[in-house]
Amino acid sequence: MRRIVVGLAVVLAMAGDADPSLANQYDIQYAEQDLKSGNLSGALGWINSAISDDPDYGAAYLVRATIWMRSGQLQKAVDDYTQAIAHGLEHSTYVFAVRGDAHYIGGDYAAAIADYDEALKLNPSYWPALSSRGAARVDTGDAADALADLNRVLAANISDVKETLGTKAIMEISRKGPPGRGTETLSVTMSAKQILGKSYQARGKLRFIQSAYLPALADFDAALKQLPTLYTAHFYHGLTLLALGRCPEGAAEMHLPDLKPLQTPAGARYQAFLTAHRDAVTKAGCPAPTL
Repeated sequence: MRRIVVGLAVVLAMAGDADPSLANQYDIQYAEQDLKSGNLSGALGWINSAISDDPDYGAAYLVRATIWMRSGQLQKAVDDYTQAIAHGLEHSTYVFAVRGDAHYIGGDYAAAIADYDEALKLNPSYWPALSSRGAARVDTGDAADALADLNRVLAANISDVKETLGTKAIMEISRKGPPGRGTETLSVTMSAKQILGKSYQARGKLRFIQSAYLPALADFDAALKQLPTLYTAHFYHGLTLLALGRCPEGAAEMHLPDLKPLQTPAGARYQAFLTAHRDAVTKAGCPAPTL
């Protein structure tokens, strides 16, 4: 069986109490290199091989779901997260939360909220799920519950969130003697900066929708302090500057090179948000914004 490590926005880590074989070291390096270089087909090959070796290995489905997410194949991601849950990860708050994220990105807010609810049943203080549920509630128009979720996250003194997904007995091949047995542990760590940055962005978006532009701007400033390269926060920040009549600053931020992904079909919901709130900008005396 191959061992897998993935470089993600979250950190997945494998650790064992037996010395890994040279072949396993290469497997880990190849998987990491493929993902870091954007070679998703190569990474997919390693993961498919792992699933072929052990179809009951839930962590492999989890990693493959991440590859589908990166390639924009959301239904395949949902299917593999479901497989991960069916193969030993049914008590994982993380897996329910990221399946919720796949639903959310696809615009299925009801399914997303249901998954976030499941994660929070397992751990009521699982901040990533609470933050994401708040963001989904913003998009469903449930302002009061959205604000309650987001305020709870932002009022907490949160740190990086780590979850151990499970351990697995493995056989290690050694050049110095007979095979040995060990254990392999998969854990996932979600950065506090990611959680806080996205929570501030979601609350800022809610305040923008409510025409509370100065509080919205403060939240987007806070989001960018946590995650300076979060291009969606730059989008909302620039739009808020325009709604406040700060036309040159807003226009400059709306045309940052980092915002180019929003010009693609994947950015359709941001383009729709821009269209829906164009009047707020023109009323402030700024030209109608474009991406």
